[in-house]
Amino acid sequence: MKDRLRYRFSLLRPLFIPLIFYIGALVFSMNWLSANLDSGWRYAVALIPMLPGIWMALGVMRAISRLDEMERRILLEAAAISFAITLLLMLSLGLLGIAGIPQLNGIYIAGIMAFLWFVGKLWGNWKTR
Repeated sequence: MKDRLRYRFSLLRPLFIPLIFYIGALVFSMNWLSANLDSGWRYAVALIPMLPGIWMALGVMRAISRLDEMERRILLEAAAISFAITLLLMLSLGLLGIAGIPQLNGIYIAGIMAFLWFVGKLWGNWKTR
């Protein structure tokens, strides 16, 4: 168990630095945008957190490439579950929007997908034990 945790931490360690940069860029971007709403730079500054986000995504891809086949299969099934449930949820909310229900802000979709991917991963781990 201890070796497994040590192995998992070695996979996640390269993601910590981009995560710290992402949080810093997000705080900077949000503060700058709230103070400079009419600036011509607002679109570029709003996208600054995407740079460490791309770095983080590449790190996730590298970490997944170092996993064994079973772990990759579990992650793929979790991603499929996450995609399907998020798709159904967003379609339902879109259709309910026609009926007058307020629409969900698009920024929450990534959080919903990540949460559902985590739940799918837990389910996949439970299923294979």
